[in-house]
Amino acid sequence: MTDPVVRVSNHASQKICIAGDPNWDDQALLINGRTANGTRCFSPGSQAEISIRLGADTEPDEQLMGVIFADGKDFNYGRAGAYQTTIGHRPESGLMDVIDEHTIRTPAVQYSVANQTQWSMDMTFTDS
Repeated sequence: MTDPVVRVSNHASQKICIAGDPNWDDQALLINGRTANGTRCFSPGSQAEISIRLGADTEPDEQLMGVIFADGKDFNYGRAGAYQTTIGHRPESGLMDVIDEHTIRTPAVQYSVANQTQWSMDMTFTDS
């Protein structure tokens, strides 16, 4: 077992902001290897790696990470749109995927998922 990793590429014309889902209060989300305290934004053309640390005996699960991807920092009460996602293993395939998604307002970006393995995947953001 290894820690799950999501490689994020921003091909949109605006920044992408990433935050841990506050509903997952026991989760320590890592962005580029550092604990994410709050929301981190990435400019167009940049990349980020998000992950969490798991114990050695952790089995694949549908609910590994709760992550918010937004088109601005003010997604809670402001104007930014966001995807509130659950990332984990899809039971049918055993591959990492976005298992559940809730849209907060309509984001100005969209994403696609590719290069999925049991413990990693790529997410690419583009303009909607």
